[in-house]
Amino acid sequence: MVETRFRQAVHWVERHWDRTRFEIKRRTGLLGTPILLPFIGMAGADGMWMRGRVIEQNGAISAPPTHSLFENIKLTFKRYETDEINDAQIFWSIGARSGEARTDREGYFDIELAVDPGTLDAPWDYVRIELGEVPGYGSSRREIGAELPVRSISDAARYGVISDIDDTIVKTGAFNFLKHWRTVVANSAETRTAFPGVSHFYRALANGAMGPETNPFFYVSSSPWNLFDLFDRFLVIHDIPRGPMFLKDFGLDATKWLTGGHDNHKTTMIERVFDAYPHLPFILIGDSGQDDGRIYADVASKHPGRVMQVHIRDVTKGILETHITEGIEQLKAQGITVTLAPTLYEAASAAEAAGLIEARDVRDVQNRIRERERDGKGA
Repeated sequence: MVETRFRQAVHWVERHWDRTRFEIKRRTGLLGTPILLPFIGMAGADGMWMRGRVIEQNGAISAPPTHSLFENIKLTFKRYETDEINDAQIFWSIGARSGEARTDREGYFDIELAVDPGTLDAPWDYVRIELGEVPGYGSSRREIGAELPVRSISDAARYGVISDIDDTIVKTGAFNFLKHWRTVVANSAETRTAFPGVSHFYRALANGAMGPETNPFFYVSSSPWNLFDLFDRFLVIHDIPRGPMFLKDFGLDATKWLTGGHDNHKTTMIERVFDAYPHLPFILIGDSGQDDGRIYADVASKHPGRVMQVHIRDVTKGILETHITEGIEQLKAQGITVTLAPTLYEAASAAEAAGLIEARDVRDVQNRIRERERDGKGA
């Protein structure tokens, strides 16, 4: 009770400080230029879901790639110290349909649209979004627009893949707080390291009857939305299949501190994807540093028959906590194929044994791992 009241009081102070700061900036002519940030949407059984954000331009999003430690630290600070724009008007259109939305106090907007998936262009469709009225920043700004990509799925998809990000595809040391923040703060998308074999394995899983993006990928992480563009650029740079991301709001409200709980967020988002595609089974990929094994076991128990395989990267160098190993055993008891290893070779081998990828794909993953080992960089 005391903690709840204290959190609500801090939330009240933060909210009023934001309003005061906005008024000061408005009166002194220091308001920045609004920018429109589209995320990646998805189209499923419940319709189309799209999300984005409106914030003041502070140079972080448009900054060119840099290997400078100082510049990356400065840009990271700007990513987290954003000036969100509340109640901005968003116009959207796709085909003959159009409408509008408004941003919330943190600058986010969500658009949900009933649509027949059969009318969409798998694997991608695009929604035109434009910035309209922005209170305090002048009148209409329809000249500020963007294309919001929406992942749609054809009937040829055999399964979907839900993957973690931190320490699953990109090396961040999320299980070690200090190491994680040193990596996050001091690296750009260009300087972050992909684990060996990730791009080869993920592309092999995505490939199917309709081409290289037949089977969809979704990314669920406890990292904040502030890092979305970095993650998305990282996927493109390393030729890893793009897909909708389910990140967290790095902020404070009356019910939670900062981003809230890791487990609840991850479970809720995975189940959201399951509900959107009730006809698809899924492969779940994560790491041993943040309880992914136990979370995946709980999801599999609630959704019998929906989880085909689970692959966990062991980032703890074999020193596993009891709850992690218990999660692995629970998955195996349900008849689900599980791998737990420091590289993706075992995962690729298991996928090949199930007929999901080809033997040559396994060799590609193995060769990439060996190359990294010869370079002395390990997994």
